[in-house]
Amino acid sequence: MLYLTFDIGTTGLKTALIADDGRALAVHTAEYALLTPRADWVEMAPEAYWEAAVEGARAVFGTTGKNPHELAAIGFSSQGQTFVPIDAAGRALYNAIVWVDNRAQAIADRWNAEWLSHEAYHRISGYPRIPASLTLFKVAWMREHAPAAHRARQFLCLPDYLTYRLTGECATDYVTARMAGFLDLRTGAYAPRLLAAAGITEAQLPRVLPPGAVAGHVHAAAAAALGIPAGVPVCAGANDQLVGAVGAGNVRPGIISETTGTALALIASTEEPLFDSRIVAGQHAVPERFYAMAYNITSAIVLKWFRDLCAGGEAYDRFLEGVADIPPGCDGLTVLPHFAGTTLPTLNPDARGAMTGLTLAHTKAHIARAIMEACACMLRECAEPVRQHGITVETVRSLGGAARSDLWLQMKADLLGLPVERPACPDAASLGAAMLAATGIGRFGSVTEASAAWYRPDRVFAPVAARHAAYQDVYERYRDLYRRLYAAQR
Repeated sequence: MLYLTFDIGTTGLKTALIADDGRALAVHTAEYALLTPRADWVEMAPEAYWEAAVEGARAVFGTTGKNPHELAAIGFSSQGQTFVPIDAAGRALYNAIVWVDNRAQAIADRWNAEWLSHEAYHRISGYPRIPASLTLFKVAWMREHAPAAHRARQFLCLPDYLTYRLTGECATDYVTARMAGFLDLRTGAYAPRLLAAAGITEAQLPRVLPPGAVAGHVHAAAAAALGIPAGVPVCAGANDQLVGAVGAGNVRPGIISETTGTALALIASTEEPLFDSRIVAGQHAVPERFYAMAYNITSAIVLKWFRDLCAGGEAYDRFLEGVADIPPGCDGLTVLPHFAGTTLPTLNPDARGAMTGLTLAHTKAHIARAIMEACACMLRECAEPVRQHGITVETVRSLGGAARSDLWLQMKADLLGLPVERPACPDAASLGAAMLAATGIGRFGSVTEASAAWYRPDRVFAPVAARHAAYQDVYERYRDLYRRLYAAQR
């Protein structure tokens, strides 16, 4: 049996073909260009997502030579909040509004001032703030500025949209529905007050399924386009951070998964939702679990910025030569990597990057290492609210581009004082989507069973006690610099 998965990213769609033992047989990435028609607006032609999925499906079967008739199910992992309004014939009524779009800020601010407090929305949604990026506020924006699109038959987030294109069914999963902003975390249903405020009815939103549940079956036209058989089950997915957590084996308390890429995001599995203003809470893709999430907008992209500034796209291995020889703490150099503000556990959209302690003795390698240490400090900062709730963390599993760096993973282990593990499959979200789909069609009895069967570690980086002690000062310098620069603005 084979599993075809689509990981729908912000700038590209990754298609993977996963074998029945959890091995990724082929991975194909199709990139697309975002549209920015106005300041703070970010859109995408909906057809671009479908074309990328068609290209990817044909590519992974073509690369492997595998028989499409071995395909057992299709699964998803996706960015959150991006959505497409469709009419009764399935035609898009507006470009997809991408999650990073900020056109609805005035709507969110007005609701907050008039009737929706941070505390009330936290209890409903698990969000400790009122993020204008949510689908909820952009649908409300359409009511005022795009009324024809607001009368849509359905508002579909991206995995829902591709499910519709594949099957003709309108369905979502409870993780995606909650991250869109409409779902009540306590009831598992759409919140009537929020629907009314956005000016829509429940009928305009897709039915809500557990991640992995079969949403429909591939119809003949879609099958012909992708080069696969009709009738293949299409399974609900979830947000990429949660699906990546499943693919990394983060399905029980004691494990944290983290992604250090453009942004930094941390997921901890919990037994109960943690209502804390420093984290986002929600139901895990593992139905019997919840999750706590903290994130910041910029992390490893700061190292890319510095590399491109100094060396114009030079390979990282070459650019980072000499960094391992710099001692922890970089001889007094401290960096704040908050180039686009902070989100959670602190919130300050006006915060910016900073660098202190520079001397004439500091080199390019010092600065590069200081950026890497700052991202490791940010990871520890994101983990602290979870630990303060009494959750024991046994291990951290690292994903994203930074997980390719042994030096960076060892740095994280030393700073956290915890083992840091690199998964054998670098495409954890693709693997997690296959785990969900395999569970949905009955290959496994539970997502936890699937994760236990298919997750494999590549290497574990154990903390070195002497360096952990040295990093306490590094972390305190990092926290103190933020407090001195920005505490008065929080």
